[in-house]
Amino acid sequence: MIRIILIIIAVILALIAYFLFAPFGFSLVGDFDRKTIRLSLHDPLRLVDLLIDTSVEEKIDLRIFYLIKPLGKKKKQGTDADKSRHKDKKKSRGKRKGSLMDFVKKRLSLIIKNAFSFLAKCHIHIRSAVLSFSAGEPDTTALIYGGLASLPFMYGRQISVDADLLSDEAFIRGRIDAGGSIFVCILLYYVIKTIAAKGD
Repeated sequence: MIRIILIIIAVILALIAYFLFAPFGFSLVGDFDRKTIRLSLHDPLRLVDLLIDTSVEEKIDLRIFYLIKPLGKKKKQGTDADKSRHKDKKKSRGKRKGSLMDFVKKRLSLIIKNAFSFLAKCHIHIRSAVLSFSAGEPDTTALIYGGLASLPFMYGRQISVDADLLSDEAFIRGRIDAGGSIFVCILLYYVIKTIAAKGD
């Protein structure tokens, strides 16, 4: 019995180590003018396989260990009770969104800095990109543009990124085709670093 428990614990620890340190491959194709995106993310063994595709219809497909499929079900028409529950969820979601926005505003520069540090440590290849953007505030737009300029994968023949420093409206236009790999352990490090930091 003890041997079985130890084996189960060893398997669980091995899976945790695998998901933390295995490179998750991703592919991203986005057309922000048409508001379509296709993102696929998976580990080397495809134990976790995520697909988000809005090019034809909104589709989110997630498979875990080949069999478990927590996402990807078709939407069903809800009853009145379902609609009222949906309204309650929407209100609570709005409260969570407000608290999240407060958190982001307090740590905006730190979030941007850590995001670009994380991206610099990932293996990302941009096949093509023609983008223009604004964060709604000139200071934030300039900060993001400066961070993008520091990333080595932003330089290529088919890559063009422009920042609109005069616009007071947040937007992103253009298209991007990219791929590469990211590590969960590095992502967790920067997420914990951002959350643990004190707000301004």
